[in-house]
Order: sequence, then C-alpha cells, then structure tokens
Amino acid sequence: MTPEEGMRAHLDLQGGQPHGVMMPIHWATFNLATHPWAEPGEGTVAAARATGSRIAVPRPGEPFEPTAETVPTDPWWRAVAQAPKGGWPAVEAVQDAVAETVVGIESVQAQGKTAEGTGTGEPETVSAG
Repeated sequence: MTPEEGMRAHLDLQGGQPHGVMMPIHWATFNLATHPWAEPGEGTVAAARATGSRIAVPRPGEPFEPTAETVPTDPWWRAVAQAPKGGWPAVEAVQDAVAETVVGIESVQAQGKTAEGTGTGEPETVSAG
C-alpha cells in the first residue's frame, strides 16, 4: 500500500472526512524495499497535506498519545537518510502530485471501476459448482 493509498484508507474509515490521527506503520525500520528508505515518510506527509489530514510520524519506539493536542510530525528521517538526488522534494511539488493521485483515485471510484479498470471493488459472487 502506498502512502496515498494508506491515506485514502484512513479517510474511508473516517467516513471520507479527515478525522483523528493517521499513523503509518511498517516503515523506517529496515531498508528492504526497492524505493528509497525515506520515501514512505515523505509520501505520507504529502498525502496528509493534500487531504487536510492529521498525521503522526514518531521515531521508531517513540511513545505518544494519539488523542493529545500535539503528536510527532517532525520529518526526523531527513536528518538520518541519504538525501535524494537534487535534495529533498519541495513540499508544494510533492503535494501537487499527491493531490492529483487522490483526485485520480476518486475519479476512478466515481466511475464504478477499480484501479485495474474493471468492476466496482465489491466482492464478486462465484458459484461453488
């Protein structure tokens, strides 16, 4: 699941409106993926800004209270990760790209199609015989 898809799932579980705190999980502990290590954090911040959602991005093991007035939002990974070629992306550029992705997903959903282009996303009934 990409950061944008994670944010879409968060919004879906909140009735479509930003509510509560979204915290990405299963990232920033090991560099096992083909994408750059810092990409999930950058993408999550951009997706949250594009949708007006509140996120928490604590350092691994950092305790916090999700219902507190403030939660960890500092992009701490920038201090420990190798910067991408050309430096860290401008927030506006990443935000625009994520907004386009979210609009694209909503457009496909409005047409009653899945990302693959067929169906409605609802489970299919298949006969047992």
